Order: sequence, then structure tokens, then C-alpha cells
Amino acid sequence: MQEVLQYFLFLSVGVLAGFVNTLAGGASVFILSTLLFFGVPANVANGTNRLGIFVQNLAGTTTFYKNGLLDIPSSLIYVIPSIIGASFGAWIATDISQQLLEYIMAGVMAITLYPLLKKPPKVSLQEIIHKQKNPVVIALLFFSIGFYGGFIQAGIGLLIIVALSKIVHLSIIRSNAIKMLIILIYTLPVFIIFVYNDLVDWPIAIWLAIGQIIGTSIAAKFFVKHPKANIWVKWLLVSMILIAIIKIIEWKFLWDLMVTYV
Repeated sequence: MQEVLQYFLFLSVGVLAGFVNTLAGGASVFILSTLLFFGVPANVANGTNRLGIFVQNLAGTTTFYKNGLLDIPSSLIYVIPSIIGASFGAWIATDISQQLLEYIMAGVMAITLYPLLKKPPKVSLQEIIHKQKNPVVIALLFFSIGFYGGFIQAGIGLLIIVALSKIVHLSIIRSNAIKMLIILIYTLPVFIIFVYNDLVDWPIAIWLAIGQIIGTSIAAKFFVKHPKANIWVKWLLVSMILIAIIKIIEWKFLWDLMVTYV
């Protein structure tokens, strides 16, 4: 009975993550903070989170492609270096200590609070004339972005959209489509690396992924047009991030205190 309740809990977390990602973005931050709060080790939480990421971006990429908003061949200049970088990032994430990874996650979560609490600037959706950039610079940029995505994932969507819209000068819509493609493709080798290192809790990962599909579908149909939906989701995300950071810091403080004086 307790096991059934536990999996129902993670299904519910997945549903909420689907809401969060559809209405405000930041599903990875929400899931990681929740898993850490419930005592899932940071490296296992990092790997377990990847199945839902793959499923969500598969659905999103398919939608963009079917609607003629995604040209895959021209996107490979961004996808290929991202895959290489993400593989390196995932390999390092599986090799560093649990304690260091938890500190890094707490730091990343703290940083993500800034764009959540800051009033977002108005962004034009008009297509900007594409300015060709040095392919070496683009490759290094997306290798770095991919490395971060493979390492911890949280907030990667915003980084990719900023890089594509502000540096490569693509429209927001095309940037979002390519973002989905990049994350979809690099998540596969990254997930395999975590699976190989036995850092995926499969039951939790599956229930989270199912929940994310349900949450995304419900949010898209019923809550996207609600005037206060984004506000509710934003403060839910902020609350979970703060709780997770406090839990990590408190636990580490008590551990350090015990090691020092015992």
C-alpha cells in the first residue's frame, strides 16, 4: 500500500511538472527540487528526470515538425555540437561526488530564482533577418550549452532560446522548435549514460513521465488561457525551489557539524 501511494505521489509530481512546463517553463527545476526534497539522491534524481524530458520534447518536436515550423537539416549545426557537449556533461555528472552535485544543484536553483522573480522583457515574435555567424563560434557555443544540459538540464530551454534568438538571430517560434529538437536528440545518449551507470529509478521515472504527459495535455487544453495560471505556477515553482535549497543546506550544515565535533 505504501509503495502504491509513493508512485501515486510521483505521478502527481509529474502532472504538476507538466503544468509548470506548459505554463511557465522550468519542469526540470521543479522535478529535481521535488525529488531532492523526498530524499532521492542528487545523481539519481538527475538521471531519473531524463525520461520525462525525452517524452515531452518528442511530443513538442513532432508538433512543430507536423506544422512546418521545424527544418531538421538546417538545425544540425546546432544539434550536433550539443550532442557531443551533452555526452561529456552527463559523463562528468555521473562521476562527481554526491555532495558536490547537491551543492551545484542548490546553486543552479538559486540562480533560476532571478529570472522567475524578475519581470520578463517584451520580446517581439517577428522574424529577424538571419545573420550568418562563424560556424566555429556556433559550434563552441552549442557544445557549451549541450554540456550544461547533459550535466544538470535545469533551465536549459531558456539558454537555448536566448542563444538562438539573440545570438544567431532566429525568430522566437523557430528558436523554440529547434530547442525542442536539440533537447530531444541529446537526451537520448545522456539518458543511456545515466542508465549504464545505474542512476535511473525506473518506477519513479515512468510515473513522472506519464504524469508529465497528462499535466501537459490538461494545461494546454484548460489552463493556458486562464489569466492567473502563470502567476500560480510561478509561485509554486519558487516555493519548491526555496524548500529544496533549504533542505540541502540544512542537511549539509548538520552533516558538517557532526563530522567536525563527533
